[in-house]
Amino acid sequence: MSGDEKPEPFKRKGMVFVKPRQLPGVKPRREAKPETERREDIKRRINDELEFLMEMEDRIPKKEDKKPVDYETEQMEQMIELCVDGAMADLRRALPPEELEIYEKCYRFFKRTSSKIIRDYTAEQILRRAANLRGEK
Repeated sequence: MSGDEKPEPFKRKGMVFVKPRQLPGVKPRREAKPETERREDIKRRINDELEFLMEMEDRIPKKEDKKPVDYETEQMEQMIELCVDGAMADLRRALPPEELEIYEKCYRFFKRTSSKIIRDYTAEQILRRAANLRGEK
């Protein structure tokens, strides 16, 4: 065969395609969807950041002295809490359970911690996802 000639295409006549046999106890492999991979990356990133923040919160020395009450800051915190509660209600209605799990975790941290850093971070994550659901940036 010289370089100028092209080989004739292989013709299949009478071929029977056999499906591979399913092994007992082994689930078939599925191709991961890019969207699912992205969600998994987001979950992993948020979990890592939450773990880091919890470790840092444990290392922060606890202060027992009371600060004077700043009513503007207190009102702002209450407004943020109301917004986060509303956003979480929207997420519970709209998200599938596997994605909702990470935001439920953020919400629990938001409610239980007194650390400003963790409250701000978790509120931001919840509010950002709720805004994305509504199509806002």
